Amino acid sequence: MTYFKKLIEEKDKSILFYHKKKDIKALEIVLSELNKEHTALKENLNEVIYLLTLIDKHPIKTTEKQEEQPSKHQKEIEKWLQSLKDLFEGFHNTSTEDLDKEEVDFIKLEKTKLLDEKKNLEHQLKYINNIISKTTVLLTDVRNEFCKKITKGYDIVAVAKKMSEKYGDKVVGTYISGRKEIILFLEKTFKINKISSKELIDLLEKSNTINFKIDIPENDVFYYYKDYGFADEFVPIIGAWHINV
Repeated sequence: MTYFKKLIEEKDKSILFYHKKKDIKALEIVLSELNKEHTALKENLNEVIYLLTLIDKHPIKTTEKQEEQPSKHQKEIEKWLQSLKDLFEGFHNTSTEDLDKEEVDFIKLEKTKLLDEKKNLEHQLKYINNIISKTTVLLTDVRNEFCKKITKGYDIVAVAKKMSEKYGDKVVGTYISGRKEIILFLEKTFKINKISSKELIDLLEKSNTINFKIDIPENDVFYYYKDYGFADEFVPIIGAWHINV
């Protein structure tokens, strides 16, 4: 079994198990790991495309199709691609006529490997996108169940709509003041204690139902104190908690 197939099968079993157990934290960890893997795959694919573009100027055909090799671990691929970078940039700055036979044979072989790896990475991205979507759906399902338990029947979207009715599309203030305002609103609206309201606001934030954005000032007044140096005291970051209904 290849590294990638093993990874996907393990993650798939994990998310089904954690969904059954209603384990939000574990599902969040799995999703985070999948997103990191997705990022690594995209970075490697971009690097493969870059290397192929570098030698595209040379009319060198690939070698005959080799036996399909098992997919490597991301770190192995990264190391291989990095080893080609300086060489291929050198080939890019060299005319085809100035390449010797050994260099042509090397490009021919590595170009074949790169094209195979490009196809392989595209295939892997397709499957990891599918499992990320599946994990996101299952995580949303568990979060909604937890939300309904806290609020006695309201899912995440319904809670956001309640907030929107009160505040519109945002709660203006600092990160801390806005958060306190929302927590107080949740306590009063759903008649819950501070522990439950803290759990609920964390749930809303992790679901990206609410998120804090900073208002960037147009001048240095925000960052500087009077006309010299940085402010000696803490300057609260002004912005707003946006409600995404």
